[in-house]
Amino acid sequence: MGLRSSVIRQCALAVALALLSVGPTAQTNRVPDRFKVVLLGGVPSEKVQINYVLYGPFGASGGLTTPTSDSLSYSIPTSVDGKPAEHIKGFIWASGCKTATFDSSLLESAGMQEYFVCTPLSTISLIARVPSTFLKGKNPLEVRFDYTALWACRFFGFADCAVPQIEIGTVEPDADGTFEIELPDLSSDPISSEAEGGAEFQFVLREVKTWNRVASLEPETKTLLTPGGGLKIASSYPRNLLFAARKGKPSQ
Repeated sequence: MGLRSSVIRQCALAVALALLSVGPTAQTNRVPDRFKVVLLGGVPSEKVQINYVLYGPFGASGGLTTPTSDSLSYSIPTSVDGKPAEHIKGFIWASGCKTATFDSSLLESAGMQEYFVCTPLSTISLIARVPSTFLKGKNPLEVRFDYTALWACRFFGFADCAVPQIEIGTVEPDADGTFEIELPDLSSDPISSEAEGGAEFQFVLREVKTWNRVASLEPETKTLLTPGGGLKIASSYPRNLLFAARKGKPSQ
C-alpha cells in the first residue's frame, strides 16, 4: 500500500505541475476576437456610426457598424478570414456630437476597448432653393444631405479610398423649391475642419417613395462649391442659397 500511495502522489503532483504550466500559457496566447466601443452619457446608439480599418497579415480591411437601438456599446470583429488583426483605426460619428477617432494596438489587452463621450456640436440653419421648374410634373421629391469625410482616406493611411459618406437627413422642398435644414457646424469640429483633406456636404434630389436618384444639387455660389460638387464647410451660409440640379456625376 505504501508504494502504491507514493506512486499516486507522484502522478497527482505531475498532473498539477502540468496544469500550472499549461494554464498561463493558454491564457497569454488567447487573442480577444472583439474590439468594443462603449457609449457613455446616454448617447443614442441608433445615431452612431463607426467607420474602421483593421491592419494585419492580411493587409488592411475596412468596415462600418450597423446602427442598432438601445445598445450601450458596439463590438467590432478583430479578424479577417481567420487571421487576427494587429491594429485598428477608426472614427465615431454621432448625430449632435463632434467627431472622435481611435487608434489602438490589438496586441495589448488595454487596446481592446474604446470609450466615446459626446462633445456637443451646434448646428447651422440653411435656407436654400432648387429651381421650381425642376420639380414640376414629377413624383414627390426630397433633398437628401450627407456628410462626406474626405479626410478619412489620409487618416486611414490610404492614397485613395471609398470616401465615407453619412446621411444626415432629408427634407421635402416647398412648391417653389425652397427648403430649410439644420446642418452640423463642422467649422467647430476640429477633425472635420482641420484634418488634411477636410470634409464637405453633398446634396441629392431623389424620389420620396423609391429613393431613386434624380439629380445632384450643387450650390451656384462658386465660393461655396467644392471640387466634388458639394457645399463647403462654413460657420454660416447666405439666406436663400441657390442650388443647381445636375444629372449624372457631380462637377469636378
